[in-house]
Amino acid sequence: MSVPERYGPPATPPPESALTDGVPARGGARTAGSVHNDGAHFSTSLRSDVHHHLRYRAHIDGLRAVAVLGVVLYHFGATWLPGGFVGVDVFFVISGYLISKSIYADVSEGRFSLAGFYERRIRRIAPAFLVVTAVTAAFAALVLLPYQMVNFAHSVLWSVFGAGNIYFFQETDYFSPAAREMPLLHYWSLGVEEQFYLAFPALVLACRRFGSRALGWAVLVLFVASLAASQVMLALNPPAAYFLLPFRAFEMLIGSALALPGARFSRKPAECIAAVTGGCAMILGTMLILKSTTPFPGLRALTPCIGAALVIWGGEGVRTLPTRLLGSPLMVFVGKISYSLYLVHWPIVTLGREWLGPVAPLPFLVGGVTLSILLGYLSYRFVEQPVRRNRNLFTPRVLVGGLLAGTVTLGAFGLAAIVTRGLPQRFSPEAQRLAAYEFYDADAVLRKDRCFFPLFYAMPVFKPECLPTGHPSVLVWGNSHVAHFINAIVEAGQAHGYVVGQITGAACPPLNERYSRFLPYCRDMNIFAREWVRDHKPDILVLGGIIFATPEIDEAIARFAREGIRVVVIGPVPLYRDAVPKLLARRVSAGNTGTDAGSDAVPGARQADQALRAHFAGNPHVTYISVFDAACGGSDCPLMAEGEPLQFDSSHFTQAGAKFFGRPVSALIFGGPPTATAPPAATVAP
Repeated sequence: MSVPERYGPPATPPPESALTDGVPARGGARTAGSVHNDGAHFSTSLRSDVHHHLRYRAHIDGLRAVAVLGVVLYHFGATWLPGGFVGVDVFFVISGYLISKSIYADVSEGRFSLAGFYERRIRRIAPAFLVVTAVTAAFAALVLLPYQMVNFAHSVLWSVFGAGNIYFFQETDYFSPAAREMPLLHYWSLGVEEQFYLAFPALVLACRRFGSRALGWAVLVLFVASLAASQVMLALNPPAAYFLLPFRAFEMLIGSALALPGARFSRKPAECIAAVTGGCAMILGTMLILKSTTPFPGLRALTPCIGAALVIWGGEGVRTLPTRLLGSPLMVFVGKISYSLYLVHWPIVTLGREWLGPVAPLPFLVGGVTLSILLGYLSYRFVEQPVRRNRNLFTPRVLVGGLLAGTVTLGAFGLAAIVTRGLPQRFSPEAQRLAAYEFYDADAVLRKDRCFFPLFYAMPVFKPECLPTGHPSVLVWGNSHVAHFINAIVEAGQAHGYVVGQITGAACPPLNERYSRFLPYCRDMNIFAREWVRDHKPDILVLGGIIFATPEIDEAIARFAREGIRVVVIGPVPLYRDAVPKLLARRVSAGNTGTDAGSDAVPGARQADQALRAHFAGNPHVTYISVFDAACGGSDCPLMAEGEPLQFDSSHFTQAGAKFFGRPVSALIFGGPPTATAPPAATVAP
């Protein structure tokens, strides 16, 4: 799942173009009377002796091109660029540099105006933002199902008020809509940047009263504090570290520090070549090596951010071959349209997938990138440029009036979609009924917040009723793909005289502490479960959420067997390319009433099942249960039974699904018909 301002050639009033959020930055542009540093260095006070018009920096446009292409290629599925998302971080540095530089220059001359600053920001950002958002909303109304439209409407409301990042942070729960169902997800970076520039000018103005060094110290202290907070928050709440300003500000502050009065830029060709080349290598290397599963940002974000700073620093001195390559016509073209390109590309990714369904990766990549560049250019040429250049027509009054009108219109659309629960009249009653299962409350299925904990809990505290105190006993341990069997296991356990316990957490496979480094709370949960099993020795230990066997798992199972514990492993559950309610609703809308999985099934789930079954076949310590064999007889599993979807997303059961899959699986866990004895009083109720 950002940045700066662009400036036109000196022959014309310098245009303001910027990319924000790891994407095209939005920044206030400078007017013809704006002043800027000469590219070598500022004087050591906030008031420079000499200022010049903001000069055009072709190498920064080239750097923008690198950043935005990394983001776009990554989002369109370029698997060879797994870290392309760090282009947003590069944009944050560019934005911090260019916008801070212009603020410093205006403040140093005593003519900085908050009204003028925000008028330039609005002129640069708002037109393309409002047009792209409106066009996206129109297409969303044609493509999205009601529940998707509700989520989209919420994102519109938050984004038009500059807080999209806060909304997306709130929507990162384990069962929230998938990222590809959120056409405005990329607006998170715009929110971060706009929030930064609400506060930063005031900081500069405040520091001016305390002397020339106060600003440098303030930037340094805030940089260190933000970076440290980002690294700490990765362990406590990764989505907060990714989406929220306090944990991203350090990236823009790197650019702000580079622009500080007194910053010196080398004029030695060798140093400039080394800086630009090394900086590009750091950025591209991160894009090629970093993976989306790696905790980010934190300290890892320093590599692309420092790389961007080196490119800017090295290009500010003398022109060298690397800066000429970055400033080549093609790179400059992409850099100039980078803001609009960033805005249009993600709606194409998300709505294109919704409209077209499965598309071969290469055509989707090539076609999507090409269409994004075309639409990005059209937005740049016919929306960005006219508003920025024609100040006689687009006066401040017209600009603010247009912003208010656009905001009110989009806000009214968002409220209407929310109040009507997604404009459902666009679909048949049956399609609406099926699609509504995407709003499904799975808490009772999983026993959420009692015995199952969602993502990013600090240390889950399992309530006493989750842990059996008597014998014979069963403990269910693993992630959500075993937790959704719990009610069926409890029901069968009661019938057989067992007390049933549950230690489960979102995305936490059992036994695998190495995996837990990505989700620190999983390590705590698994350690707690190991110790509980060691101390209480349940008669049956049911493990689920294991995707592949490892020596660590085999060793742990053998140890449990030596302690007299019978181990049962429940295999993978059916997995589909999209949420089951959506698949069914789309089928009904197309006149297809079939409920078989067909091509919508992801083959990897059955392949993993077959591999695990083969692995455990020769292990006398394990009872392996294939969900496919137990519930579906080895054939394709249905998407629906007796009119009810069996899953509310691509893999997790509804109550109907918990019964359909859970009862035959539970029968195999207990290995026979129920006893006639009544269940013990300590048995856990479903």
